[in-house]
Amino acid sequence: MKVCSSQQMRISDEISIKDYLIPGIVLMENAALGVMKEIEKEIKCGGLPKKGNSLIICGTGNNGGDGFAIARHLVSIGWRTKIIICGDYNKITGDALINLKIIENMGLSINYVNKGDIDLISNKPDLIIDSILGTGFKGELKPEIQFIAESINSNNAYVISVDIPTGLNSDTGFIDSVCVKADKTVTLGLPKIGLVINEGPAHCGELSVEGLTIPNEVYDKAGVNKYLTDENFLCEYLLERNKNSHKGTYGKVLAIACSKEMTGAGLLASEAALHSGAGIVELAVPESLINAVSGKVPEIITRGLLESKDGYISSADSDKIIREYGGTSSMLIGPGLGISDEVFNMLVKLIKECDNTIVIDADGLNALARRTSVLNDKVGKIILTPHPGEMARLMDISIDDIQRDRIGVAEKFAKEYQVVVVLKGYRTIIATPWGETWINPTGNPGMATAGSGDVLSGIIAALTAQGLEAHIAAICGAFIHGYAGDVASETLGEWGITAKDIIRFTPYAIKNILQK
Repeated sequence: MKVCSSQQMRISDEISIKDYLIPGIVLMENAALGVMKEIEKEIKCGGLPKKGNSLIICGTGNNGGDGFAIARHLVSIGWRTKIIICGDYNKITGDALINLKIIENMGLSINYVNKGDIDLISNKPDLIIDSILGTGFKGELKPEIQFIAESINSNNAYVISVDIPTGLNSDTGFIDSVCVKADKTVTLGLPKIGLVINEGPAHCGELSVEGLTIPNEVYDKAGVNKYLTDENFLCEYLLERNKNSHKGTYGKVLAIACSKEMTGAGLLASEAALHSGAGIVELAVPESLINAVSGKVPEIITRGLLESKDGYISSADSDKIIREYGGTSSMLIGPGLGISDEVFNMLVKLIKECDNTIVIDADGLNALARRTSVLNDKVGKIILTPHPGEMARLMDISIDDIQRDRIGVAEKFAKEYQVVVVLKGYRTIIATPWGETWINPTGNPGMATAGSGDVLSGIIAALTAQGLEAHIAAICGAFIHGYAGDVASETLGEWGITAKDIIRFTPYAIKNILQK
């Protein structure tokens, strides 16, 4: 599903009106009908009474105009409706003014809020429509609007925000002061980026999308290139398995991992790859660790590599890896490898000489941070799976800088080095070298546990081994990983989920996705 910025939505509206001759008043009416559809859905399921009291709080722009049109429809189905307008009557123009004049002629109760007159919700409405500010809002709410938002949030009414909750930055998902906390947000045209990242999901409630009948090609013309991953996308690529197949059909993953302090990371990644459909998984570790990892997961083939005096994998075996494993479907480098010159030297050689897909995670990323320019010499596809701390090291900026603009940071690095970046965290970001970006909606706080990232890298490596393009594997892998975590959460609760639980539920996640 496409998601857009406020500017892209504004451009899409303009193209629809100017090039496709869809009158703005029609778009506004479609918005109102979309909200009414959601209200009627809530009435049908018992979330709202058949006839009740509604309070519609409107601004003076087009978002307020949507509210005026909604008021007309609510009255038509028997609801008692009160309208509050925040702002100067003289600022209401165009299509919004037309809809205001209609409800004035209908004799509806319309009140205007001034700074000294903001006792809004004493009549205890069943439904509040937040139609105050739309996607153009940026910054901090005015004091009187802050008070209104707080009043809405302290009320027991069912709250629907039109397009975006008032107070939420539609591009960043951040809140500078106060924000309406909706039970449902009916967003218009496309979901706005801010609704699906950062603080947006916690304030928009259930997200419903009403398309306004804008043609899909309009969004292409407006330059929309960001997406929210959904199950339909995965079903295009996770195909049913061919009955006439064997383990070689589903590829081989080579995981280069582990050090004497961290044998578990490589095992988790390798086991995750097995549970994600890879036909063969080999785990290459320092020779002294063979006994520590061999047989822990019987299906994993273990290989010993030369090691340095301090117990880390030695770069002296780089040629052997390229010679013996160069034809491996997918390589995963990094989980538990440790930080050393030898690890860095091996990584550089593999990036420069291996033409298969390489997933770089954990200590592989920490090694890469020494000289990211080596990515310019790659011969194969590269997928990086950093958490914010690793991303900060790669870009030599602070974690706060990363978290303020996760999408922008991931996109910048992906384009500069022509790699796929999977920036982990709440709403994992997958950025491609050509500018398309995907936001992953699955996952939960219970997945904030040691080893969860190793599992993700193993899933992605398994999908590349099975023939998926690097960016497709990253998009699908992040979704499956989060979905497995969600299944684990539903079964076990969020408090005690472990990385092994995510692995355990990965096959269930894939099965459920394919059955939908």
